[in-house]
Amino acid sequence: MRDFFFSFLSKITSGIEGVENEEDMLIRLIVSALVFLLLVVFRNHISKTLVWLLCRIFKGSGEKAQRAIKNSLTKPLAFFIAVLGLYAGTEIIAPSGEARKIALVVIKLGLILFVSWGAVNLINSDYSVVLKGDVSKTKKTAVKFISNISKGAVAVIAVLLILEQFGISASRIFAALGIGGVAVAFACKDTVENMLSGFIIIFDKPFEVDDVIEINGETGTVEDIKIRTTRVRAVDGSEKIYPNTVMAGAAITNWTRMKKRSFEETLWINYKHSREDIENFSAGLKKIIDTFDNVLKDDVRVNFSEYGTNALEMNMFFYVDTIKYADYQNFKNNLNLAIKAYADSSSIELAFPSNTLYFGDELKIAQK
Repeated sequence: MRDFFFSFLSKITSGIEGVENEEDMLIRLIVSALVFLLLVVFRNHISKTLVWLLCRIFKGSGEKAQRAIKNSLTKPLAFFIAVLGLYAGTEIIAPSGEARKIALVVIKLGLILFVSWGAVNLINSDYSVVLKGDVSKTKKTAVKFISNISKGAVAVIAVLLILEQFGISASRIFAALGIGGVAVAFACKDTVENMLSGFIIIFDKPFEVDDVIEINGETGTVEDIKIRTTRVRAVDGSEKIYPNTVMAGAAITNWTRMKKRSFEETLWINYKHSREDIENFSAGLKKIIDTFDNVLKDDVRVNFSEYGTNALEMNMFFYVDTIKYADYQNFKNNLNLAIKAYADSSSIELAFPSNTLYFGDELKIAQK
């Protein structure tokens, strides 16, 4: 085993430039291993310390900005420190020659990944850092859309820089795209159309992030507008993904932009009630409706609308300034409970659609 180790050490020594003898190589291997292990084991602690110092430098930028820096850079920096440990160990072992060239490529790749990873994390961080307290839906939507484009740009630049390290220059890539430009343009046609539609949505603003919309019979909340698609969270909790071209060309109902919501409901009253009962019940309904603060009092209609097949029909119509669907449903619940309590207290018998069937001798009696 000992002979094998020294034989292996002798081969490494002879294969690396700048190393004098086996003893020198052994010392380099030990120091290299120690440096590598120290950086790998303590990478998280080193990363947190460096990020803390960076946050201290940008102390005046605000608490949210510092938190965004901390959350965005801690993990990428820990990864780069581990790569730096590998590079430092290789540099100690082989200060020159082919091994050092490979180590330089590795550290460059690590740096590219660190910068691109940290940049994407910063782009994904809390948008309020950019808006500086202005969280209006218009700016929020624009920031999210621009951030999606920025992430794509960062990814493209990172890929080009990585290819550059392997001897594939960006000019050669663009030259190749120029040769097959027609084919690439045809293949990317849908992507370009969706991107342009995304810009149309951002500037025309038929809807924005957090708006509740209805498209093709589906209702949901807009969660994100990306480069190619728009993400909508449906009422049932599922995520609907629509191409931006569909969203830009579809007829969309934007429920969030309603200034008021109409309420219309029909009550059925038993035919046995007199005209006076109907008038009193109608007046009582108006009083109940007026007790709700969110009802717009300028147009409240309670009418004896028609003689129905099974009952007398009372129609209620008015507007409320309650826009959110959940709040509106809560309002309907409270109103209906109040109406039911009033009907019970005033001995008004509410009717419901019904049919009477006669069998045998009962039919003869009914015909007489």
